[in-house]
Amino acid sequence: MAFYAVVWRDTDDSALVDETRPLHREHLRGMVERGQVRQAGPWADGAGGPLVFEVADDAELTALPEADPYRKAGVVVDRQIRE
Repeated sequence: MAFYAVVWRDTDDSALVDETRPLHREHLRGMVERGQVRQAGPWADGAGGPLVFEVADDAELTALPEADPYRKAGVVVDRQIRE
């Protein structure tokens, strides 16, 4: 297992963020329950946030953030990944 930090920067469209947030939180909750997400939360200014994943490999990591409703809806405009 490996730890990865994923840092997202969100869109300035606060209505889109607010509309998508419940689905995003539900998605995160499932990953937390499965032990894939160890820590997550927004920056104080609401401009995105960090997620800490514990997964088997790069392939597992790649699939998880892409399935997030924030990514699908276009909330996330930039991301950085560090092992």
